[in-house]
This record gives sequence, C-alpha cells and structure tokens, in this order.
Amino acid sequence: MKPMLATIGSEDLLDRKDYYFEVKLDGIRALCFKKKKLKFTSRNGITITDKYPEFNFFDNLDAEECILDGEIVVYDENGNPSFGLWMEREKGNVDAVATYVAFDILYLDGKSLLHEPLYVRKKILDNVVKEGDHLQTSFYTKKGRELWDMVKKKSLEGVIAKKNDSSYEFDARSDSWRKIKITNDIDCVIIGYTAEKRQLSSLALGLYNNDTLEFVGKVGTGFDERTLADLRRQLDGITLDQSSIELEKGIIPVEPILVAQIKYLEMTRHNKLRAPVFVRLREDKDPQDCVFLKKE
Repeated sequence: MKPMLATIGSEDLLDRKDYYFEVKLDGIRALCFKKKKLKFTSRNGITITDKYPEFNFFDNLDAEECILDGEIVVYDENGNPSFGLWMEREKGNVDAVATYVAFDILYLDGKSLLHEPLYVRKKILDNVVKEGDHLQTSFYTKKGRELWDMVKKKSLEGVIAKKNDSSYEFDARSDSWRKIKITNDIDCVIIGYTAEKRQLSSLALGLYNNDTLEFVGKVGTGFDERTLADLRRQLDGITLDQSSIELEKGIIPVEPILVAQIKYLEMTRHNKLRAPVFVRLREDKDPQDCVFLKKE
C-alpha cells in the first residue's frame, strides 16, 4: 500500500477557489494504521513503527480501525520542520522527538474513504484525530496566497495544492495534488561520480524517461566534508565496471539505487540541469520515481 503522490504545480494555482492549500512539510511520508495497535509504513511500504517509540497516541484516534496519511517531522527550535534534524536523529546523533502530522484519512471502521471527496475526508479526519503529544493534523486553507507568503517568510519548502473534491488514488502521482515549491528542486538518481581533485569531485545524475534512465548532468557543490566521506563510502560499495547509460568521459558508473535532492536554476533544452547544487540524499525515495518534470 503506497500513498498518493503530487505532481509539480505553479503559482497561478494559489488563486484557485477549488483547492485546499497546505504547507509542504520537510519530513518523511508515512501511513498510520490503527487496529489492535499502531503501525507506520514508509512511502515504499516498509514498516518503520519501531523507529518512533514516542508515537504512543493510540487513544487519541477515535476509531476502532483507521488508516491515516501524513508526514513524520522533527521541528527545530523555531517550530519549523527540519529534515536535517530528522537525519541526525536517524543517525543517532540527536535525541530529537518526532511528530506525526496527519493530513488525510483513507479508511474508518470498516468503510473505505478513498472515493469520498477530500472536503469530506478532511471533516472526518478532524473528528477522528485528537491532537496531543507527537500528533497533529495539518493546517489547511483556501487562501493560497496568504499561505504562500507565510511559507516564503519562514523559508519553508512550499505549498501543496489539493483539489477539494478529489478522491484518493493509491500508488499514483495525480494532478489533483500539486506541489508548488519556493525553489526549483528535483530528485535525481545518482548514476556515477568523478574523483579528480578530491575523494568525490562530482555526482553524475540521471532521470527516467519512461523506463530509460538518461544522464542530466553533474553536481559538484553543496557538499561538506562529512557528506563527501559518507557519499564516497556508499558509492565504493556500488561501483560498476561499465554502464548501459551514455556518460561523459571520466565518470565512474555506479548502480542506480541512490537518490539525491538537487536544487537547480533551470532545465536546459538539451535536458541538462543548469547550476545544480546538492541538497541531501533521499533515503525515502524510490529511484523509479525520479522522472523528468511535466511541463505546464
């Protein structure tokens, strides 16, 4: 069971009256199942319950059985979600606690809600979830511009626009949900690397065009020394003798199993990223989901 995913949207959606708008949270996606106990699964269907012992809000869900969709976040000292803190927690470097932010409900006490419109599911969710320690519901509004201005002021990732009458589509990327980002970023598959002047000079990046992985350029900035060492260690374990992908001279090919989030200025007409900057590894992202963005 994999959650519904959003496509890329543009700022003109912020003025639409048939959408709800939510803050794009900088965390990891997770489904929450309540039956005899709580269970959490990642967007790839992996059970992650044991990673979050603080999620003991069984009694805060007014249902015998339900399935929620939401985001697991770690807040910084300013109350903003921080993926960096989540990563540090994953590595055991900090004792930061996580919060589950529910934004949808898919099933309730024997009844599927997948085909109910979003505005109905939101009302049901508000009745089921009693907010408390480590449990919240996501704020949503019809005032897209106001939310956008707040998100920009706080330097958050962006806004999610959702058609208020949309059904829920499991394991699908739907135009009913649109991501409107403050900056251009994209998730790319790491398909190789260079090591000319240091242990890792650049990463070679790829995106899927249907079932074919295509080279879209190299990124050589955005790394600190710790990240460089960690990346090189992982790449050494997946190095290939040769690649089926057409790569530039000097690139050492690797198995296409790691995903990196990349900021960039634009995609050129030759399908190369202009001015890319490495942001982070995306351990929660399936390489097959790294595709060329749909043009508006």
